[in-house]
Amino acid sequence: MIDFTKMFNKEVKCDFPFGSKEYGDFLRNTYKDSVDDIIKLDDGLYEYILEYDIIVDEIKSLESMKKSIEHRIQSEMREFETGFCRDKKITWKKVVKSSFDSKRLKLDKPDIYNDYLKSSCSRVFRLR
Repeated sequence: MIDFTKMFNKEVKCDFPFGSKEYGDFLRNTYKDSVDDIIKLDDGLYEYILEYDIIVDEIKSLESMKKSIEHRIQSEMREFETGFCRDKKITWKKVVKSSFDSKRLKLDKPDIYNDYLKSSCSRVFRLR
């Protein structure tokens, strides 16, 4: 395990506030490359991690409540696409979309599939 805080005495500065889209973009651009190693983070972050866990649980609970309300309204709307309740307009419209079956192309014509294959790279943040 490498302790990068001792290895590098340089902090990257940014004028955007934590939580803003701009700061997120800044972080993704600044640290787009990754190192396959482990860093020991400052114990002071643990309170933020606990708060993060609470927020994630609250979001899950709120999403569940939201779905329940949506299902209640949809049950009342049945097959109708538009409904009104006082000053609120609710729509539940059928949407048809077409998509490209890349799995089938990969199986049927792997040479063509590989010729048009495009790769992208990003980093995924997970906290467990």
